Amino acid sequence: MIIVSITGPTATLARQQVRASERYADLIEFRLDLLGGEKALDLLRVANKPVIATCRSEKEGGAFRGTENERWALLRAAAHVGAAYVDVELDVAERMAAFRAEHPKTRIILSHHDVGGVLRDASALFERMKQFDPYVMKLAYTAHDAGDITRARTFLTFARRHRRRAVAVAMGEFGEATRVLFTKFGGWATYAAPDRGAVAAPGQISASVVTTVYRVRRIDAATKVYGVIGNPLVQSKGVLLHNPLFKKYGVNAVYCRFPVIDVGSFMQECAPLLHGFSVTIPHKQTLLPMVDEVDEPAAAIGAVNTVLRKRGKWFGTNTDAAGALDAMETKVRVKGKHVLVLGAGGAARAIVFEARRRGAVVFVANRTEERARRVADEFGCTFVPMSDLAATDFDIFANATSVGMVPHVDSSPVPKAILRNKVVFDVVYNPPITKLLREARRVGAVIVPGTEMYINQAAMQFGLYTGIRPARAVLRKVLFSL
Repeated sequence: MIIVSITGPTATLARQQVRASERYADLIEFRLDLLGGEKALDLLRVANKPVIATCRSEKEGGAFRGTENERWALLRAAAHVGAAYVDVELDVAERMAAFRAEHPKTRIILSHHDVGGVLRDASALFERMKQFDPYVMKLAYTAHDAGDITRARTFLTFARRHRRRAVAVAMGEFGEATRVLFTKFGGWATYAAPDRGAVAAPGQISASVVTTVYRVRRIDAATKVYGVIGNPLVQSKGVLLHNPLFKKYGVNAVYCRFPVIDVGSFMQECAPLLHGFSVTIPHKQTLLPMVDEVDEPAAAIGAVNTVLRKRGKWFGTNTDAAGALDAMETKVRVKGKHVLVLGAGGAARAIVFEARRRGAVVFVANRTEERARRVADEFGCTFVPMSDLAATDFDIFANATSVGMVPHVDSSPVPKAILRNKVVFDVVYNPPITKLLREARRVGAVIVPGTEMYINQAAMQFGLYTGIRPARAVLRKVLFSL
């Protein structure tokens, strides 16, 4: 079940949202607290799908400021004009009996929203809600790290065990996966945002994306779960690449975003749900000691960007190294060339390792000089202070930092003058052409966008996940159609 929440705030916008989203929805939720209360009741007749009437209180993250009697009057009026469901908050659940007597055919969704904190005891909350015997029990709470999504799973596990319909959502970007994996967890439905309007709750995904990208209607107990971990992940396009590839090649799998702060918590709470995952900034090095086995290149690099479950153990590898150098070598062979790498994190280490392996002379610079010195010493390269970049003799410049990434698209890590007539590579792929690359092109440099590295490493990752090696042309077509 996909429930689309209509937020307006005007009646005209609400009607547009219904028209744009109805083809994806099983149910339409009208947020009366956001739509003008009593004035919005006529909108309930607009939808061609069953309607949920919700009037969320301020205490639980809504906008309704009236009295409880006024709120119940709205819900009764909504039932009178044909709402199939009404949403009742748990703290006023004792009023449900009177409502049922008046509207016996209207189904009740009993909800609890913990907006500020993280639910601690899902089982106790389930037992409390169950005693009121609602048609559906709904839990929403704010997640502060990806590991918090397991509380939604716990709540839904109790519901499944007791054969009860339930919805559980971890709100905010850290809980996004709960909106996709609800059927894996045993949930009755997910709430989605209208395609033309504001979200009703933090972290809602648009109805079209939930349906066409994540294909939630096809997720079942056998669906394998993959994903990407990092923080932030707003710039990540992995879900828009791997999910269409799963569809194209007929693989029963889904790829989600898991914004992670505490990697240890993720490995304990979330990783058991997954068959594999990609790793991005800032966890490529942090995760290395937490996997059971790593291959020789990843061990030498000291960073992993791909983790797979094999025979009950976690296996780590690194597709960044080959992905980056293969991208560069579409323009110039690196053997014997001088490569200047800016950065000292996982991506930089991968590029330094692979460039050295392919016979390049490598220089390393970084804003934090101590980190650059350590990388240079470890890989047998030359450290270059940032102040000496203009005086350094190099053929290829590789930006291995996040400078220039969305949303900081007006930033460049180095002045354009040092890039004249060089080959310039940027690991940043969102946006595809960064300020660094634009300026480099203006001074006669040959540019290599980060999208090329991304396509290369993603193709290798997909092969590791599925055993299928998609053609680069297929990935490029998917990526540039986004």
